[in-house]
Amino acid sequence: MSNTELDSFRLKTERGKTFFFDLMANSNGRFLKITESRPREGGDNSFIRNFMTVPEEYLQEFLSYLREANSYFKNGDEINAEQ
Repeated sequence: MSNTELDSFRLKTERGKTFFFDLMANSNGRFLKITESRPREGGDNSFIRNFMTVPEEYLQEFLSYLREANSYFKNGDEINAEQ
């Protein structure tokens, strides 16, 4: 199954991590792939990469939970996510 990249965004943090937000498509549909890349300890210029995918049909719900988490950290609000 071949993936096609539709668009990509990058967020580099002050602590050396980089997050990639790749909008992708394949025969199963469209999805968001989020990759965390961070330097491996030891200074050998290699990286540890972890990723997750969110199918298009769950993206709005995923974003809703992110907004709740952001509200919690920003305002100290309680998270009221449905389980």
